[in-house]
Amino acid sequence: MCRFCDNKNRPLFICEDKQKQASMNDSIILDLATDASETTKDYLITTLRDKLNGHKRQKIIALCAREMELILPQSIETIISTDNIDLCFKAKSLMDADNIRDFVLVTSLMMKKYWETVFLHMFSHVHNWSVRGVDVPNQPSGLVRPEVDLVESSIKNYFQTVGNPDEVKILRSALIPSDKFNAGFHERCGGVSQLPPIASLNTIYTMRKPDSQLAINENRRRLGQAAGFDPEQLKVARVEHGKSIWVVGKTPPAYYDGIVTNMPGITIAAPGADCSMILLADTVTGACGAVHAGWRGTTLGAVRACLKAMVDEYHTNPKDVVAAIGPTVDGKCFDLPAVDASPVHELDPSFTWPSESNIDWVHADLVKANVKMLELDGVPSSNIDTSNAYCTVCNKQFFSHRRDGIPFGNQIGFISYKA
Repeated sequence: MCRFCDNKNRPLFICEDKQKQASMNDSIILDLATDASETTKDYLITTLRDKLNGHKRQKIIALCAREMELILPQSIETIISTDNIDLCFKAKSLMDADNIRDFVLVTSLMMKKYWETVFLHMFSHVHNWSVRGVDVPNQPSGLVRPEVDLVESSIKNYFQTVGNPDEVKILRSALIPSDKFNAGFHERCGGVSQLPPIASLNTIYTMRKPDSQLAINENRRRLGQAAGFDPEQLKVARVEHGKSIWVVGKTPPAYYDGIVTNMPGITIAAPGADCSMILLADTVTGACGAVHAGWRGTTLGAVRACLKAMVDEYHTNPKDVVAAIGPTVDGKCFDLPAVDASPVHELDPSFTWPSESNIDWVHADLVKANVKMLELDGVPSSNIDTSNAYCTVCNKQFFSHRRDGIPFGNQIGFISYKA
């Protein structure tokens, strides 16, 4: 483990050399909340003026516990709250909205470690932050630093107050028996993610997204609460756009696009944001699978690999399998090089057709391709449900990489076997 990171490889702080290399356009957050005394306020503002040194910053945000008159060489946005976590969350939302990734917080030396801990849990890998602790002379002697050990739990509790969890909407398949399985997909509302492309029920943490792991955990908690599963027992595929499958109970591969299990209470899931999320349920043995199949996974036969794993591990008969395909980009909203789509074309020439905008490219119907592969492997066509395969590009209640670019949010398809 890097000595500058925690056990999840997240930066604990930004080293002094990195601070010196920071651009003069980095934004600044000024902490006037944890110590609102005139002495500290005046000293920190003086420090800020010296740091500006005539250079305009992209954004300056002042965190305040009460109304204050602030005079600085450039405009400043003020956030007022008596809750430090609320102040930090709102400052993050402002910066994310303006795509600001590089910033420094100026605070008193006494509060430096506290704010480093808050930032560690509130921000993600996309943020290049540092905390500058200023040794304030004659700082009030009665000032008490908030407990660093309570920061993580404070943020968890705060996230539970953000947004409206009642907006979480679950999509179910009428074909998967609800007395035996808990299965479904979800829309994007009801979470805590703030940046428009990932707002608000983004369920996947990556290094390209501004959501912290705690934000993702809260989104998953809300999803589990709405859908009726334990988020602590949620296993989500670590996709690589391939066809590797993890059998729960065995050592997982480094990356895998599908998961299978027959263990009651274990919820398995596959993410999507245009790519197909496919759920498989063996109505006889109780085995189930969840697989992610984008165009690469579809052409590689990821859904076939998932079904085969159920056959090999749990003696599943494909005729007993019910399948549901979740929100997926429609073929008319998606094209790719014809050579890459050839496996889809070989399944059925009608599944591809020429692109209007790109020479030697074709549109491809991923949903029909995955249905066809399941049928070829023995799943009855009447057992395959595509009623929830809404186009992710056309329907804004779902996340879409093609529509929103980077960063983008992810929904998941989930399934578990009930004992």
